[in-house]
Amino acid sequence: METTTKPDGTKIQTETKKDGTKGETTTAKDGSTSKTTTNPNGSSVTENKAADGSTGTVKTDKHGQTTAETQLSGKAIEDAKKNGEPVKAPVEVEANRNSNTAPVVNIEVPKSAGETKVEIPVTNVKPSTVAVLVHPDGTEKIIKNSLPTEDGIQLTVNGGATVKIVDNSKDFIDTRDHWSRDQVNFVAARELFQGGASHDTRYGEYRIGTACRCGHHPRCRAELV
Repeated sequence: METTTKPDGTKIQTETKKDGTKGETTTAKDGSTSKTTTNPNGSSVTENKAADGSTGTVKTDKHGQTTAETQLSGKAIEDAKKNGEPVKAPVEVEANRNSNTAPVVNIEVPKSAGETKVEIPVTNVKPSTVAVLVHPDGTEKIIKNSLPTEDGIQLTVNGGATVKIVDNSKDFIDTRDHWSRDQVNFVAARELFQGGASHDTRYGEYRIGTACRCGHHPRCRAELV
């Protein structure tokens, strides 16, 4: 086992077993820890514990499918609410455009906490990144008020929730090079306003067409942002 210490006091321990399994444990100065085990077949498990008592586990199988679980502590929630900030979950995932292979995150919050804003770190967050609520019966629905942040996606939960983190970006020819592209992607990803009426069976949403006309003049999406 090898141990290195960074200038800020963080300690990193690494170990490689005979079968090729690699382990790395990081202990920060504040007492938070992160332990990652990577197996020869490419699967991995990362276990995190924050200084405030929140915990998180991220598992990725050999096919790249990721599932995560996080339990947010009462202290973490209390501190975040005092500061008017969301609670940052000690997990990190990568959004996927395919809902079937998108990472699944199970969030547990003390029931006594009531409605709580939670931020899930996402490595590739963009305006089109959304959280999709997974109901107990397996049906899915986009959380329209899930908001991209600098480091992830923010949503409000009450008691807990299971969500998928999806890149629900759309490709609109008329806004590819327009200044409003990010704003259009944000709105379209949450299916608040879209071109062409259609029914999305994946999320059980009805899309409202934007091919609006005033007289004989069509209005593009960029004009309606």
